[in-house]
Amino acid sequence: MTSHVSEVPQSEVPQGGTAFGVMLRSLRRAARLTLEELSEASGVSVRALGDLERGRSRGPQRRTVEALAGALHLDAEQRERLQRLADTGRERAAAPAPPYLLRTVPDFTGRRQELADLEALATGTRTRAAILFGPGGQGKTTLAAEAVRRLSGSFPDGSVCVQLHGMSEAPLPPAEALVLLLTGLGQPPDRIPVDPVAREALYRTTLAGRRALIVLDDAADEALTRPLLPDAEGSFVLVTSRRPLAGLEGVRRIRLGGLSGGESARLLERILGAPRTDGQSEAITRLTELCGHLPLALRIVGNRLSSRPSWTPARLVEQLADEERRLSGLVAGDLAVRSALALSWGQLTDEHRRLLRRLALVPGHDTGPELAAVLTGEELSATEDSLDLLVDRGLLEETAPGRYALHDLVRLFAREQLEAEEPESVVREVRLRMADWLLRSASAAGRRFEAPGAPQPWPGEVPAFTPRSAPAAEEWLKAERANWAGALPVLFAADRHAEILHVSRTLYWFSDRWCLWPEWRTLFSHGARSAAALGDRAAEAHQLNCLAWAHSVGASRFEEAEQLARQAMELASEIGDLDQQAWAWSYISGACMGQGRPAEAAEAAARATHLFDTTGDSTGKAVSQRVLGTALRESGHAEEALALHRALLGTRPGDVPGLNEFVEALLRCETARDLLALERWSEAAEAFRTVGTPLDHAGIDRLRAHTSLGLATALEHCGDPAEARELFVRARDLYTAFGDTAYAAEASAGVERLGDTG
Repeated sequence: MTSHVSEVPQSEVPQGGTAFGVMLRSLRRAARLTLEELSEASGVSVRALGDLERGRSRGPQRRTVEALAGALHLDAEQRERLQRLADTGRERAAAPAPPYLLRTVPDFTGRRQELADLEALATGTRTRAAILFGPGGQGKTTLAAEAVRRLSGSFPDGSVCVQLHGMSEAPLPPAEALVLLLTGLGQPPDRIPVDPVAREALYRTTLAGRRALIVLDDAADEALTRPLLPDAEGSFVLVTSRRPLAGLEGVRRIRLGGLSGGESARLLERILGAPRTDGQSEAITRLTELCGHLPLALRIVGNRLSSRPSWTPARLVEQLADEERRLSGLVAGDLAVRSALALSWGQLTDEHRRLLRRLALVPGHDTGPELAAVLTGEELSATEDSLDLLVDRGLLEETAPGRYALHDLVRLFAREQLEAEEPESVVREVRLRMADWLLRSASAAGRRFEAPGAPQPWPGEVPAFTPRSAPAAEEWLKAERANWAGALPVLFAADRHAEILHVSRTLYWFSDRWCLWPEWRTLFSHGARSAAALGDRAAEAHQLNCLAWAHSVGASRFEEAEQLARQAMELASEIGDLDQQAWAWSYISGACMGQGRPAEAAEAAARATHLFDTTGDSTGKAVSQRVLGTALRESGHAEEALALHRALLGTRPGDVPGLNEFVEALLRCETARDLLALERWSEAAEAFRTVGTPLDHAGIDRLRAHTSLGLATALEHCGDPAEARELFVRARDLYTAFGDTAYAAEASAGVERLGDTG
């Protein structure tokens, strides 16, 4: 049965009443029952019914409400609303208070910017409402309570807070919320209209003459919130919701995310006190990370430790470090992260639940809509709509345009739902389909940077990502790199070794553009293992050489690089593969240089050059000759190095897109370093300034480091200490980021040597 309370004329509203009484009277009249008829149907006396409607009896017991609901033929939602008003009435009868009182916490921590924004909005003259929104557990209600406490002096007519029960199965309707608001604003119950439209008009009229602060806690959606917003200046409404309520006009939105690392640690320290946290900074930091900086999780952790005086933070770290137990461990009394997430989960459709739980399979931190569509098999447009809805519901974060990420704890919750609701065989099929798509797409993107003749990606059930251009391919490979790298173990476990080798082949030259990525060590190590599994010794030698390069250039792990290159050399020698022997000698040369053995490096580079000349590999020859020149310089033969590097300038080592320009810049840098070794300071400085840095190659960072260090050294000898020191600092920071400790130490020595030049 539906209540048409708007049909009741305002003139028939009797004197006296409460929120429960107004509701009961509206429902009775909508059912066209007299007091006597309702009494007969419910078994509640006429006198008791009259007292309820007039407010003389504020809150009946549950059995009375159930009897009235049955007599009025109310549905489940209406029954819950009537019971809620009865409960509220009993509470008010016991201790008169506002309809809903927000509770502040004495250890409130952080949210400085949000509080400053709210203060500016609330005390200004233009904005009349603000929405605090964000995922469950971010402390929206706690922040609202703190805002009320701090802003109370700016609102002489007081504050009124109403709980809208937005996350329940039966959110509070606006008509009922208006009764609570009007009562809190001091309107006598007998003056509150039964008609919802008249009730809303009275609410706006009441606010128009006052400066009050209204808090609408836990709003469900726009339709249930819009009637409760003011339309006149003076009063201010603060709404909390898990959704941004994008349909509301004239409001400001403030999204709540996790606390910062420092704020998270301070919150735990304030909850526990100094005696429990002194000397425990490492464990406290780890706890904040395991909580994902979620305020609710941090509160739970603090409360758990407070209730167990013998526990140390380190003990709880051990318990929560196990992902399988983490959500179960984030429980303290009636506080539970899993319960908070389950509220949002319960409001999703089956399609949205499937997408959310399958997003837990994504190897990396975030994903694009194309990969999400592969997980569900839905059309891309439908998937994009679903992703936006999950963002709207606070279960997903859009970290950048078109990139979506799960909070760590939401990921664990989604994984639980995946294990509980989908058969293992289905999960295995979805994971393999995802891995197949990721690596075929990576292969398609990598072809944009290969020399002519690169193989086509293998066919698959789901069409691979096909980039329109090299920049689009590069952007995809960068955005999804944690995901395609994370797909390698999945394909390896499925014995898809040929496909893994194919991906490694098509990303070979692209890897040179972003040589510092750790994903190359993952790719080439899987490539070497796949080649071994297939018994392809030539491919294994190639992959070991690639892995040696990744260790040397990408991580400055020169000893490991040399070992890998010598393994490749041994394999290539056994099968007579001169090309891979040449590359092995080239990587051995680079590794020897990194370990301070320039004479051995020069010998290895000379061998590589000879072999490349034999095989006709101009690209490999150019690389090995450049390394040979560097080794000659470091061995004390700077004049020979300078002649060799200058001879190489202007040559084109191959047809790989972007390679020639980058090699040209490297050679200019090496030439300048040769001049530096010859102590031709001014010539070296001029040469370093002409190096240039190609914008489309990630190797420019290392090139910048060498150029900065060399130019700084030249300028120091030319008598320009100020610019020299600035360049030493830049070089030090770059080398430190690479993990190149030797060069970082050299740059640091330059900084210390010049001291304060200002």
